[in-house]
Amino acid sequence: MRFRLRYSEVDSGGRLTIVSLINYLQDTVTFVSDEAGCTLQYLMENGWGWFITSWEIYIDRLPSYGEEIEIDTWATELKGVIAYRDIIINDCDGNLIVKARSLWVLMDLKKLSPIRIPADLLARYDTREPLPGEWRGRRIKTLDGLLSDEPERLVEVLHLHLDTNGHMNNAYYVEIAREQIPEGKRISSIRTEYKKSAVLGDVINVFEMCDGDLLQVALTSGNKDIFALVEFEIL
Repeated sequence: MRFRLRYSEVDSGGRLTIVSLINYLQDTVTFVSDEAGCTLQYLMENGWGWFITSWEIYIDRLPSYGEEIEIDTWATELKGVIAYRDIIINDCDGNLIVKARSLWVLMDLKKLSPIRIPADLLARYDTREPLPGEWRGRRIKTLDGLLSDEPERLVEVLHLHLDTNGHMNNAYYVEIAREQIPEGKRISSIRTEYKKSAVLGDVINVFEMCDGDLLQVALTSGNKDIFALVEFEIL
């Protein structure tokens, strides 16, 4: 799928924002799912929803305002309740600028519990080989002492943060965490592990800890139940 970056999607330097990057990735997954016949309406009629549980994203560079990009995504494995999906972003010259791996779980929206992917749903998706290279996996090992101090700041979940499932859109967890990155630093990779959905009115406690080029951010409830862990490599 080909896109042209809009003014509303770039930062003060004219580069694609991280929240817009995440939205491009998840929107492309949604569009491809639509094309396979697994539309949002189809899922909602069956009381199902795909919930993402992790991102692993590597950024060579972020494209600029007006630049054309091409995004491709494919499932690499579907089994039980889960689906692995890889995504790439190329520039107009065909250069790979972003690659990502994601893990999704099919959920029963009434019971809020995972369900095995039905056979007719499996039949709608084609699978391809996963992207080559070393991947660190979906589990993030927290740095010692990450949650030991007081939070850096508090963020309330507002209506603008919500998705069609009534939960905070996964891109906003990453955006809240990104605010902790020191000025002038560049993000080379992002890993996110989602643990619990934040909903309207929740107050998110933001904790951070650095270890060299690694910045970990924990987004938690007031009693330190973790909504999401976000890990950045920064240069």
